[in-house]
Amino acid sequence: MLDNKFQKFLFHLTSLVTTWFPRAGAWFFNHIIPPILGNKLVVNYVRGKNLKNIRSVPQFKKILVIPDIHIGDAVMLQGAVHAFRDFFPEARIDYVIKKSIACLIEGNPAISNLYPVFTGTVFPEANDVESIKKLVAENQYDLCFNCSPFFEDGRLFPKGQKRLDFMTVAPQLVRNDIDQTGLNHFLFQSYIFAEKLLKETVPSLPQRPFPGVPVYLSDEALEKAGALLREAGIPGGRPIIFLNPDTASPYTLIPYEYQLELLKKFLSMDCAVLLGTAFTHKDMEKRLLEALSDDEKKRVEIVPSTLPIDAYAALVDLVDVFVSGDTGPLHIAAARKCSKTGNVKFRNKTFVISVFGATPARMSGYDSTNPLFPPANQDVWSKTYVSESPCRNITCVNKMAKTCEKVRCYEKLDVEMIVSDIQKHLGALKTPATA
Repeated sequence: MLDNKFQKFLFHLTSLVTTWFPRAGAWFFNHIIPPILGNKLVVNYVRGKNLKNIRSVPQFKKILVIPDIHIGDAVMLQGAVHAFRDFFPEARIDYVIKKSIACLIEGNPAISNLYPVFTGTVFPEANDVESIKKLVAENQYDLCFNCSPFFEDGRLFPKGQKRLDFMTVAPQLVRNDIDQTGLNHFLFQSYIFAEKLLKETVPSLPQRPFPGVPVYLSDEALEKAGALLREAGIPGGRPIIFLNPDTASPYTLIPYEYQLELLKKFLSMDCAVLLGTAFTHKDMEKRLLEALSDDEKKRVEIVPSTLPIDAYAALVDLVDVFVSGDTGPLHIAAARKCSKTGNVKFRNKTFVISVFGATPARMSGYDSTNPLFPPANQDVWSKTYVSESPCRNITCVNKMAKTCEKVRCYEKLDVEMIVSDIQKHLGALKTPATA
């Protein structure tokens, strides 16, 4: 698990090296670790071990998929559920997630039973661990597909429990990076990882492309989102840009200076501007607002923290552009919006912009212009922008364990390119969201 003392020490050491020697440290880690971890022998060994593991499962009648405890992971790792459902249409496939995101996952027909039990924020609470132990023990699953590094400890599972760990895909991801091939995105890998193993065991998969993941929204969620726009006085027919100013980690947070520059550029366009409320980096939205002129302040609408998460997702569907760092709302924005009742037809035409600092962009970003990235599950283009950083290296993938004294993840970000692409998108709009 990530709170292991050795892992903490190891990642702290890598942080110290890149703090003292940013370029040399990055070069060292990027030239030492990938050739070992992504070696073809290692890739084939791990694949063979996983194949042997999956072939030892006598039947696939009851399957539990365990994503990470975070919001974005619960959205993305529905991909694994869809992989198993493709192979086993009659199986019981359960999904365990964070309580706060249940309203977005409820309604997915691929999921048999949804267990919204996680309560932790960055790391699992003790009751989260107990919930997993109890759930697995009581239901006697044929297979547990574990996608979380927090639940890799074999002691959490009953003796003899068949388990497949998604984290073992790491050597293949590193290999893909070395060869510059394939999709490394966690969302697509959660599907592809299971699909490739099952294809060699149960060769009955329908030949169809993976469509990406959805979120399911109620009519009430859309009404709340629409009410927010009406109360803000945003006129119909005017484009809307939504800037999310927050992320869960300082290494993925778009720096204040760049956010302010982006915000001012947005306000120079003929559009309405929404600014999210920061939960982790408290008062970021207030700092940005205070730096604006009085006239500029009047044109910015703060999205309140009290807005329910499903209404937030519906609001994203009502805007033309969504800009965010690597965090949960990014993956909510990229997901397909579906109606729980069938009474509503969502637009799914939001231009999703991912802005990356430390974390590997290929694992979480969306870009319809780059074959090494998946597109957002929207009917318009998506784009990923990666900042320049002197110390970015393979160890940055574990942002929760890094302890860099100075954050150099965003030393240079091409704001002009982001703004230019937004202007291009808005200029081509035939019907803005508010119309």
